[in-house]
Amino acid sequence: MPPAWTKTTPWLWTPDPAYTETDPRTPAQVVLFRKTFTLAESIPPSKPIILHISADTRYRLYINGVSISFGPAKSYLEEWNYETVDIGPFVRPAGEKNVLAARVLRYSGSQVGNTSMVRAAIPGFWVHEEGEIGLSTSTPWLCHLDKSVRILPASEWNRALGPPFLCINEEVDAEKEERGWLSPDFNDSHWDTAVKSSITVPMLPVGEPWRLVSRSIPALPETAGRFKGVVRVESSEAEGRDSGLEKEAWTSLIQNDSPVTIPANTTASVILESETLITAFLHFAFRGGSGTKIQIRCAECFEYPPADGNPNPFARNKGDRTDSGGILMGPDDFYTLPFSTPALPEEDGKVDGEITYSPFWHRTFRFLRLTISTQSTPLTVTNTTFSRTHYQLEITTTLPLPQLPTLETRKWNTSLTTLLNCMQETYTDCPFYEQNQFALDTRLQALFSYNLSRDDRLARKAIQEFHASRRGCDGLIETHFPGPFAGTGTNIPVFSMFWVLMVHDHMLYFGDESLIRRYIGAVDSILDYFEARIDERFGMVGRFDEDAWAFVDWTREWSVIPPGGGFTDLAVPAGYRRCGVVSYVSLVYAYVLDKAAEMCEFLGRGDVAGEYRGRAKKLNEAVLRHCLRSTGRSDGEQGSGEEEEEFLTDSPDSPSTELSQHTQVFAILSGAITGARARQILRRALSPATNTSYAKCSYALSFYVFEAAVQTGLYEEFRDDLVQPWADMLGLNLSTWAESAAMPRSDCHGWSCVPVYDAVVNVLGVRPVEPGFGRLRFEPRVKIWEEGQEEKGVVVEEGVLEGVVMVKGGEVRLSWEKGKKGVKLAVDFDAEVEVRDGEGYKVVKVRKGESLTVDS
Repeated sequence: MPPAWTKTTPWLWTPDPAYTETDPRTPAQVVLFRKTFTLAESIPPSKPIILHISADTRYRLYINGVSISFGPAKSYLEEWNYETVDIGPFVRPAGEKNVLAARVLRYSGSQVGNTSMVRAAIPGFWVHEEGEIGLSTSTPWLCHLDKSVRILPASEWNRALGPPFLCINEEVDAEKEERGWLSPDFNDSHWDTAVKSSITVPMLPVGEPWRLVSRSIPALPETAGRFKGVVRVESSEAEGRDSGLEKEAWTSLIQNDSPVTIPANTTASVILESETLITAFLHFAFRGGSGTKIQIRCAECFEYPPADGNPNPFARNKGDRTDSGGILMGPDDFYTLPFSTPALPEEDGKVDGEITYSPFWHRTFRFLRLTISTQSTPLTVTNTTFSRTHYQLEITTTLPLPQLPTLETRKWNTSLTTLLNCMQETYTDCPFYEQNQFALDTRLQALFSYNLSRDDRLARKAIQEFHASRRGCDGLIETHFPGPFAGTGTNIPVFSMFWVLMVHDHMLYFGDESLIRRYIGAVDSILDYFEARIDERFGMVGRFDEDAWAFVDWTREWSVIPPGGGFTDLAVPAGYRRCGVVSYVSLVYAYVLDKAAEMCEFLGRGDVAGEYRGRAKKLNEAVLRHCLRSTGRSDGEQGSGEEEEEFLTDSPDSPSTELSQHTQVFAILSGAITGARARQILRRALSPATNTSYAKCSYALSFYVFEAAVQTGLYEEFRDDLVQPWADMLGLNLSTWAESAAMPRSDCHGWSCVPVYDAVVNVLGVRPVEPGFGRLRFEPRVKIWEEGQEEKGVVVEEGVLEGVVMVKGGEVRLSWEKGKKGVKLAVDFDAEVEVRDGEGYKVVKVRKGESLTVDS
C-alpha cells in the first residue's frame, strides 16, 4: 500500500488563464515552480532532508540552481512514480537563502502528442517533505507559465520521417525567458501562487487520478560527453575567412571549449559527429548575438531521398551511414536569442552575459547540424556538449575481447551500444522516432539483457506495465505501453504472445514463482483469445478484428501496400488478405502454448499444462494438413519421388511460391516438424541456392532462426550466413544496429541485438533449461571464433581465453586455449549441467569450486 501522505499531500498547478491544453499550435506547455526558504539553524551533514517529487507529465528539480532529479519515471496512472531525493548536501548554511525549483513539462490530456507518455486529464506538480522545513506542496509555492517555449505539434512534423510519435522538439524565443529564475535572489514578485489541482468533490468517493508509488528503477545517469569531430562547415560568407567559419575552430570548441565567433549578418552551418549514435541531453552556451536564430537538427545518419512513388510511409534510402554526400534527415529545434541580455543574480553562475540552452527532453543522434543566422551583432558559441543518458545496466558478462577477432568484438560492442540506447525508463523500440515500449521488441531486449546482467528491474517493470494494459474486451495486452491512448490504438494481437514468452523467459532465468503466479491468469486470457479465433475450415487461427493489424515482420516481400490496401496491409503475408489465415500465427500460438504449459507445470497446474499441449498438437496437425507441400507435386497431389523436398506455405490457399522463412522456423520451434524432416525444411529455407523465393526474416525475427538452427543441429553449418547481416551493417558504418534491412527507418533498434544472445548462449554455450537456472546447458562452440577468422587470414592471439556469465546461482566461468579442444566450465555454486551425449544430453552435477571440460 502506498503511504497515506501520497494521498493527502495536494497537487498544484498554475492559475494563469493563459495556460491551455487545447491550443493546436502546441501539444504541451512548460510551467515553472519556485519556493525559497532559509534554515533557522544548520542541519548536521549526517541528517538528510528527504523529498518525494512527482509531476504530470515530466519535471526537472533544482536546488540552488543544481539539477538533482528528473522524472517521474514513465509508467501509468495506477502506478504513477515519484522520486526520492536528499537535498541536504545542497542546502546552504543557516541564515542563507535557498530556492527549490522545478521545470514541469505537461503534455495535453486532450491532444495527440508523445505516444510514449501517459498523462491524466488534469496537470499537476507534487512534493512531499519528510521534515518540518515546509517544502511540501501543502504549503505555498509560486509558479509561472513559461511562454518562451513552444513544443512543436504533429502538424509541423516532417512526414518524410514517418509518423509523428514523439512531439518533443522545441521552438524557443529567449526574449520571453525568465532569466535567472533558478537563483534564490531572483525577483519573483510577478509570479502567481500555485493553486490546488484536483478532481475530488466532497462526499464523492473519487480520488486524484494518480496512484503514487515509489520509482522501481534507479535514476538514469547523465554522463558528460563531447562530440568526436566536425564533418563540415558551410557559410553564406562569399569572401574572407573567419575563425567561426573554419572547421578547425569548431574542432577546437568541441575538444577544448575554445569559443567560436560567427560574424554579424552571417548564416553558418556546422555538422558535428558523435563517436556513436547516442541518447543524450544537449547543452549549448552563447554570448552576444542579439536576435540570432539557431536551428538544431539531430540525425542518425546521412541518407538519400527514397525512390519516387514509393507508397510505403517508412521508406528510406540509406547506404553508408557516414557518406556526407547525402542529406541529414531529422527533426529540428529552434532557438532565438534575446535582443537584450539583462544582468543576472550572481548566484546564477552565468558570466559575461552567457546564455545557455538545453532542450527539456533528451535527443538521439549520431550527427548534429547547427545552422546559425546572426543579425546585426556577432554570436560567440562557448559550449556545445551533451550528457549521455540510458538505463544503468550493470554488465557482468564478459568476453575475452582483446583476444577475439575484430569482427566479433565490433559486433559485441555495437550490440551493447544499441541495447543501452534502447533502455531508458522503459525498453524502447527506437530512441530516435518513437521511444515506445513494444511487446515484440521488449521480449527480445529483456532476454538479451538477462544474458548481460542479473539486474531484472527494468524487465519486471515492463512485464508489469504490459500486464496492466490488458484490454477488458478481449484479454490482449496493448501492443505498446505505457502510452496515453490505451484502448484506442491499433492492436497487433500476436504481440500479446510475445509478452507470454517474456514471462516464460523470466521464469527460466530467475525462477520467481510469485511473479509467474501473478501473471498466469493474463497468460490464460491471451491464449484463450487465439483459441476463440480458430477458423473451423482449417483448424487454424483465423482473421482478427477489423481494427487489428496482422503484423508479422518487416520484409521486402511484404513492404508494399497492395492496390486498395492501407497501412495495416504492410508486413502481412498476402494469404491473410485472401482467406484470413496465415500459418505463422498458428505456429507461434502452438509454440507459446508449449511455453505456457511449462509455466503451468512450474506452478503445479498439470491439468492446464496438458490442455495447452493438446491445443498445440491439434494446431500443428492442422498446419501440416493444409500447408505442407513438397517439390514435384501440385497442391493436394501426392509426391512423386524420394528426392522431393518439403516446405510449408504461408496460408492454406497459398501457391507453392508463397513462402517465408518465418513459417518454416516456427514449424520447427513449435514441434510441428522434427528430426530429419525439420533439418531438410530449414536447410531449404536457409540455403542461398534454394531460398530465393522465401520471404526472409528481419534482424529481429532472425533470433528465432538462430533458435531453429540450434534445435535442428544446423547452427554450425549456417552460422556464417546467419551472422552476415550484422557484418554487412558494420560494412555500412553503422554504429548501432538498424531496425530492418527491408525497412531501414531506424538506425538503433534493440530487437536487432541478436549477437549478444548468440555470443553467450550459442558460442559460449550457456543456456538455462529449468526455472531459475536450476539446470543449465553447457554446449560451447568457441572454435567458431577461431576457425571463421583463420579462413580470413586473421590470427586469434595465443593463450588461455576466458568468459564469465553471471546467472541466478552465481558465476559461470569458461576458459579455453587456442588450438585445443576442451572448454572448461567452473562454477561458484552447486550446479546441474546438461552436456551433449550423442543425439541428446546427459546431466552432470558440478559442485562449487569444481570444473567440467567438454569438447567445443
